Amino acid sequence: MEDVRVYGDVQGLSQKDFNEMKDELPFNKIIYKDEVLNVDYEGHYIDIDDFLEELVKRLPETAWAKVDFIDQVDWQFTRHEIIEGKLTSRQVNVDDVLESTKK
Repeated sequence: MEDVRVYGDVQGLSQKDFNEMKDELPFNKIIYKDEVLNVDYEGHYIDIDDFLEELVKRLPETAWAKVDFIDQVDWQFTRHEIIEGKLTSRQVNVDDVLESTKK
């Protein structure tokens, strides 16, 4: 089993900002097209704080981001969102998330 899984979508990231960030992104899979960035990672623990902070600096207020970080060792799910230039992070009950996918 992998230690962590990270999935995220960013809407409104300019091509220029993506080009400046892309070599530093800690993800296995990165897709960028038409100002939309999708990231995906499964593996050993990674720190995504620098990535989130960089997004806050670069995204215009009309842009948004949602990045889910699942710690499979400690069984914790953290949802990070950037809306109107502000980053919020909240713990979500993993069982509640998984239960909704079963329905």
